[in-house]
Amino acid sequence: MKALFLFAVLFCLVQTNSGDIPPGIRNTICLMQHGNCRLFFCHYGEKKGDICSDPWNRCCIPNKEERENRKATK
Repeated sequence: MKALFLFAVLFCLVQTNSGDIPPGIRNTICLMQHGNCRLFFCHYGEKKGDICSDPWNRCCIPNKEERENRKATK
């Protein structure tokens, strides 16, 4: 029971400690950097950026070389 209470408190702290940025804006910032919001870990070849709007989501930005390779194949 203590563990559940501790988890709930930490979860609330993570959500409320997001700074002055309104919800949803962090996702937009990530998309403007050509990134994707992923849960916990980024795929191979992606650089971990700032957090996204949802708790524990990270902005994963592809490396410059990989982005150029994607453009060349399209």
